[in-house]
Amino acid sequence: MTNGSITSATRRSRQTERAWIFQANPLLYQIEQSLQVEQEERWNLRQHYRHIQVGDQVLIWISGKRAGIYAVGKVLTDPVIEPDSLKGIDYWIDKRQGQRAISRVIVKYDRVLLDRPLLRDFLLCDPDLWALSILRNPRGTNFAVTESEWQALKTWLGL
Repeated sequence: MTNGSITSATRRSRQTERAWIFQANPLLYQIEQSLQVEQEERWNLRQHYRHIQVGDQVLIWISGKRAGIYAVGKVLTDPVIEPDSLKGIDYWIDKRQGQRAISRVIVKYDRVLLDRPLLRDFLLCDPDLWALSILRNPRGTNFAVTESEWQALKTWLGL
């Protein structure tokens, strides 16, 4: 610490493990194809960009008829306003969306669950997850996960 500032590492040591759900819309981004190939990707931050930081856990949610958690990862970078990577732009249905400079972080995928996702309908059966923000109001890109919800999700994910 210098001049009274707090580093990310110092902030992290004072907090419990934090988790977020990042939602992808397959009508806008070829998320299933990217999860099959990429080990890390830039993710848009449209909400909570001031709170998401290096080391936070991320659950990748794919929207649609079989909505649910399809990957687990970790935030590798602090948010930066930038376009998507050249590889990432290729996955956008409308390439202009990837070329826009917006707040983004890099997420490294630890587990990809394309063959066995935790589906929305299953999560709705767990009373510890009924209040999960993405289940209550699925509009948006980034959703906070409470500590108790994260504990329940870790159990289901075998983490």
